[in-house]
Amino acid sequence: MPIPAIDLGGTLIKGALVGSSGRVESRVTVPTGAAEGHLAVVERLVEVGRELVQSMERSGAGRPAALGVAVPGLVDMATGVALKAANIDWVDYSVGAVLAERIGLPVAITHDVAAAAVAEHRFGAARGAEVAVVAAIGTGIAAAVVSRGELILGAHGRIVELGHLPLAWSDEPCGCGGAGCVERVASASALSRRYAAGGGGGPGPAGLTAVDGPAAPLDAKAVIELAARGDQVAGRVWRDAILALAEALAAVVTILDPDRIVIGGGLSGAGETLLAPLRVRLAERLTFQAVPAVVGAELGSDAGVAGAAIAAQQRSLALASSAILPKGPSQ
Repeated sequence: MPIPAIDLGGTLIKGALVGSSGRVESRVTVPTGAAEGHLAVVERLVEVGRELVQSMERSGAGRPAALGVAVPGLVDMATGVALKAANIDWVDYSVGAVLAERIGLPVAITHDVAAAAVAEHRFGAARGAEVAVVAAIGTGIAAAVVSRGELILGAHGRIVELGHLPLAWSDEPCGCGGAGCVERVASASALSRRYAAGGGGGPGPAGLTAVDGPAAPLDAKAVIELAARGDQVAGRVWRDAILALAEALAAVVTILDPDRIVIGGGLSGAGETLLAPLRVRLAERLTFQAVPAVVGAELGSDAGVAGAAIAAQQRSLALASSAILPKGPSQ
């Protein structure tokens, strides 16, 4: 039986019925509409969830046991609470409980990057890895760790905030309240912004104090293409991004000793243009550490729904297990 799952993004809400092999069997996609407010986003989530359930019922598959939903930001996956999702204006919002009541199903809430990591480990580029770090590089940068088949979270249910590791050679303020964060140099949005600003205040890493410039920014793909053609500003911006990623990943390798690093997110579309120099720069920064394989993600935009489906499956199994456990003596 397929599993209904939703991946909530900043632009699109992607719903799908996901088969046991991770293959998407049908899709429902609607605009997120975050500008209309967080309640409007919830309404769209409810609509997509109900459509997925009805699709299963119409097909004769029956009513699903649970729905999985992957959401961005800071998430308490155990309670289904969105602690902070700035683009959607959720703060300590019990999105799991709200969706469960409105749709009439148990709902498993997971972080979107955690969902992608679990899906890549089960179905994609991290298959067979003992310890895999799956990094999503897009508008922001984050990563999640799967060790021997288990998603590893911190004491507060957090994933690896790779994008907020500080770089010693950058002092650019970050929206998180810190300065010199990796994602201010290496995210897709950083490439666009820094190219428009002329690449920073001077040559090399020490000049990374970029501010918004007057030029209309190109997107990251265009900046990477310009770098490949020999554009000096684009080349410097791209080299700095790879350097920042390599330094961040070197720290992760030193701490976690992964045997595989999977690069996903929008920037992974650059393929070997990103991966080849990243492997070199990462290896240069490792001495005694084992050098992990660095590969591109395989599931693409389906990683979120595939991971949300796994979360739903785990939730339904946990509910079934608790239902058959013997009850304790009555008080």
